[in-house]
Amino acid sequence: MKNKWLITTAVLSVILSAAAVQILPEQIAVHFGLNGNADRIGSKYEVFLFTVIVIAITVSGLLLRRKFGRDAQNAAEEKEASKALANAKLSVIVCTAVNAVMIGFEFVMICMGYSGIQQINGTEGELYCSAAVILMGILFAVLGNIMPKMKMNGIMGLRTSWSMKNEEVWTRCQRMGGTVTFFGGMAVILSGIVLRGYPALAAMMIIFLVIFAVMIKGSHQIYTDWEKENRNG
Repeated sequence: MKNKWLITTAVLSVILSAAAVQILPEQIAVHFGLNGNADRIGSKYEVFLFTVIVIAITVSGLLLRRKFGRDAQNAAEEKEASKALANAKLSVIVCTAVNAVMIGFEFVMICMGYSGIQQINGTEGELYCSAAVILMGILFAVLGNIMPKMKMNGIMGLRTSWSMKNEEVWTRCQRMGGTVTFFGGMAVILSGIVLRGYPALAAMMIIFLVIFAVMIKGSHQIYTDWEKENRNG
C-alpha cells in the first residue's frame, strides 16, 4: 500500500486522542506565558485539534499524490512522467513527516495535561516550549534532506521566480535550499536543547527568518551565476 505510512499517522493520531480523553482531567493547560506558567486552560477535547490537522495534512498528501500521478499519466515524455512520479512519492513523504511532528506536539500536550493544572510550574511550561522547538527543528532537518530530490514543479520545494527559470537552476536551488534548511533545523534543535521556554522559541523564529532570507538570496545568486555561465559560454 503506497500511502500506508501516511494513513497510519492519521489513524495513530485518532487513537492517541481518543485514548487521551479517557485519562485526562476535564480541564488541561493549552498555552503558556512568558514565565512558563499556564495562561490558558481549555477542555481536554482540544487534543483533537491535532487530529483534525493531521487528517487535513493526510488528505492533502493523498490529493498531491493523485495530482502528480495524473501529471505522470498525461506526460508526453518518459522523463517528465518519471519526474512527476518522483514528486508524487515525495509529497507523501513530506506529509508523513509533518504528521509525525504534529503527533509529537499532540503527545507533549497530552503529557502536560496528564500532569494536571495544579502541578504545572514555570519549568514544565518552559520544557513544553523547548520540546515544541526541538520538534520543529527535526521537521526542518528532514525537509532539508528531501528538498534536493524534488523535481521542478509549482507546488513543493524552493520556488522563486529565479529557481523556476529552468531545470538546472531548479536543481541547484533545491540543493542549496536543502543544505540551508537541514543545518538550520539542526541549529533549531540545538537551541531547543540549550535554551528553555520563550528564548528557545525566539531563537527558532530568528533561525527560520535567516533560513528563508538565505534561500531567497541564494536562489537569486544561483540564477545570476547560471546566466553568466551561459552568456560566457
